[in-house]
This record gives sequence, C-alpha cells and structure tokens, in this order.
Amino acid sequence: MKQRIQRWLGVTTAVALVFIVHVDGQRRTPGDAPAKQGIQASLKAGNQSYESRAPGKCMHAPMASIYRVISQMWSVQQASDGRSLTLTVWRPKDGSGDMVNLSIDSGNSSHEVNTVRGGTPVQGTAKITFEKSGAGGMFTLDARAKDGTAITGTIKCDAFAPHTAEGGL
Repeated sequence: MKQRIQRWLGVTTAVALVFIVHVDGQRRTPGDAPAKQGIQASLKAGNQSYESRAPGKCMHAPMASIYRVISQMWSVQQASDGRSLTLTVWRPKDGSGDMVNLSIDSGNSSHEVNTVRGGTPVQGTAKITFEKSGAGGMFTLDARAKDGTAITGTIKCDAFAPHTAEGGL
C-alpha cells in the first residue's frame, strides 16, 4: 500500500510539474507587444526616398476580418527618427482583390493610401505583391496616394509574429 501511494504521489507530482511548465511557457499578459523584427524598407514617394532598416513590428493573421470580409492579414509598423511607415494588407479569401492601408511619413511629407472597401471612401490605388521567404517575406508596392503621388518600392520583414485579434467578425 505504501508503495502504491508513493508511486501515485510521484506520478501526480510529475504531472503537476509538466502542467506548470506548459502553462508558464504560454503565459502572455494583456498588452504584451510582440518582439520587434528586422525590417528593410526601400520606397520612393514622388521624388522623395524612404529608406530604413529600423526594427519594427511585422504581424500576420492567417484568418482575419475587415467589414465582414474574411481575409488573410499582414501588417508592418516601423518608426524611427521622426519618420514612420505603416502597411496593412488584407487578402480576402473570396479572391475579391487585396485591400491596403499604407501611410508613409518621411519627416518632410506624408502620403496615404486606403483601398479598404466598406468603410471610409477609397483613397488612392495599390497593387501589392507578397513573396514569402522563410519566417518572413517581402512586399512589392506599386501605389498611388490619395493626392496622386506615386509610391513604389519594397518592404521586407525578417519574420512575422502572430497578430492578436482586436474585434469580431
């Protein structure tokens, strides 16, 4: 009897330790931001260049939704030295065409593109291609801002962190 109790206590302790280690490894407190990833941006907006290798956030959600359109979603956020870049691309599962939000602030000028259907009026145009590379990938942009400025170039993310949902369908 004593041996059965000792064996039971040993198994119970081992299971408890595995459970504690497993839960602790998954713990993430609300508001925790994903670690910054390497980003290389090489863009031209009109006659101005936006070149940056500052780290930032690259995130991906294989299943997301915007205005009830189920999509894959990628986002890039980079800011350094008074300049910033944000890109969000939704690729609808129904094949209806990419939707893009792009904002570039070079310190001297800023440009915006919004081709998201269903919310505010579409402002500008954008053709985005995405090429996956390992844990990251590269976006190639050919866009025209709402003020008519042509925006071309590439944004490369070394890796994508999982995106945390902010709303519902």
